[in-house]
Amino acid sequence: MKFPLTQQLVDEARRFELRSACCHCFYWNARQSACWHDWPDEGQRRWPLDAPDPVTGERPTEAAFCKEFELR
Repeated sequence: MKFPLTQQLVDEARRFELRSACCHCFYWNARQSACWHDWPDEGQRRWPLDAPDPVTGERPTEAAFCKEFELR
């Protein structure tokens, strides 16, 4: 699920210590750097939510959340 990345969302994620990145998920296989369910990375690996793209340096305009995310 994708949502516009607003300043309010970024602020609330910091204030409430929300977690949504693949590395925070129970289904993340760190050894293989992949989801155990083979879901593609649609930007969910990025943390914090407003972190720039490591390749292009561009700031994201959307936040993507996995429907199967299960906090560790």
